[in-house]
Amino acid sequence: MYAPICTIDFQHEPIKPCKGVCERAKSGCEPVMKRYNHSWPDSLACSELPLYDRGVCISPEAIVKTEGPDPSLQDPSRCNPESSPDFPMDPNNFHCRGPIGDRCKCKTVKMGQKTYVNNNYNYVIRARVREVRNRGLEPTAVVDVKEVLKSSLVNIPKETQVLYYSSSCLCPPLIAGEEYVIMGYESEERSRLLLIDSSIAQKWKDKMRRKVKKWDQALQASPAHSRRSRH
Repeated sequence: MYAPICTIDFQHEPIKPCKGVCERAKSGCEPVMKRYNHSWPDSLACSELPLYDRGVCISPEAIVKTEGPDPSLQDPSRCNPESSPDFPMDPNNFHCRGPIGDRCKCKTVKMGQKTYVNNNYNYVIRARVREVRNRGLEPTAVVDVKEVLKSSLVNIPKETQVLYYSSSCLCPPLIAGEEYVIMGYESEERSRLLLIDSSIAQKWKDKMRRKVKKWDQALQASPAHSRRSRH
């Protein structure tokens, strides 16, 4: 926040940290701060930070080689324990390889009402994954939208859509051919559906439809949502 990335293209306005990086820092630091009777400072409010749809987040996985990532190191199926049982797994995280050979960590986001209300997702869809692309600076997932459970800023027709990852680590991981419930954010300015670290992608089950409806009702009634709506 206080020592932003500097590039010749951003001489007038510094690049702020992205929301996902802030949320990771907060989730790791805030419990320790609370132990000493300190709360997360308002000056570092994650909700005020942007959701980038390109790889400019100030984090290790944002660094890509000029020649682009090696596809052999970025097989999304390696991030899934079911599809790669011999791949070493941390029980609390999915793992995959980043474009510079280091190991990326996709944090496990528990899907539940508390997460749904706190994260205030812009869109929720049921979709089948066609393919995951990791070429250049804009990794994407191509999906066939089966059902739109929520949309806020961008019109989402029931057809093929492109989801844009915020970093080259492809988090949350998606497997081609599988059907998921996907929760993420929208870029209204560019009419894009975004996937960041705090997004959710879980195998679809019919009972999820009813749960999302219930959680959305809880979100609408939450004090935090009322404050955001006023702003």
